[in-house]
Amino acid sequence: MVAKKRAVVCLAVAGAAAWKAAPLFVAPGAGLARASPSAAAGAATPAPAAAAPAASVAASAVAVAAFGALAAGSRRQRGGLAMRASIMMEPEEVPEAEGSAKPKPPPFDPAKQIGVTEPIGFFDPLGFCKVGDKEGFRRLRAAEIKHGRAGMMAAAGAVAQYFVRIPIVFDFENAGLSAAWSGNSKYGFIFLLFVSGYLEIFSWKENSEKEPGDFGDPIGFNIYDSDMRNKELNNGRAGMIAALGIVVAELYTGKSAMETFGLPPSAFETGLTGG
Repeated sequence: MVAKKRAVVCLAVAGAAAWKAAPLFVAPGAGLARASPSAAAGAATPAPAAAAPAASVAASAVAVAAFGALAAGSRRQRGGLAMRASIMMEPEEVPEAEGSAKPKPPPFDPAKQIGVTEPIGFFDPLGFCKVGDKEGFRRLRAAEIKHGRAGMMAAAGAVAQYFVRIPIVFDFENAGLSAAWSGNSKYGFIFLLFVSGYLEIFSWKENSEKEPGDFGDPIGFNIYDSDMRNKELNNGRAGMIAALGIVVAELYTGKSAMETFGLPPSAFETGLTGG
């Protein structure tokens, strides 16, 4: 409505201006022709006719200018209205649909962790590892790694003691389980208990920000990757089985680890220092 009122006012002003300005554009000779008393009646009549085209041209020019100004004002007004409309029409936040919500991560699956290798795959016949129980799995995995490392050292030591002894201190001690409570070897067993207890309580503590059994790399091998971790777990499992087999075989037969393979007692046990 405001735009229409402005257009009507502009047209009225343009028409009035054209009407008033028309005499200003009359040819100068026309006035002189009408003022001369000696001019003939036929000579005076063309003057108004000559002035009419000039007046119409002037009126047309003023009207065209008025229409141009009106059109320019209308464009500016439409532009301003469009700008205000674009500012007012801010995009609204569209609420997320229920179906577009981010999916929850899958529950913790122990069957997809390190240590699940072929040909056995995931082996948990008693169901100790539950799906979704990450903390429980971490405790069991830390215990598995710890016992695996102890089993590997025990199995290796049971075999190595047949061939190698620490000079002077453990030269002629018994092999096998009896070494834990006889001769000088019992002091070595007590020493191992203190060292392992110190490492367990003060040094090798589990960190929730690290993988179970990760106590650093003091030597700097820089090989703590998935492949090496799988190898450590598998060899630790084999070490536990081997150590348990050595203990059971000695309790049943009374023979040390290598004697169960048919070898004679170690030369260190017979008091000899060589072949």
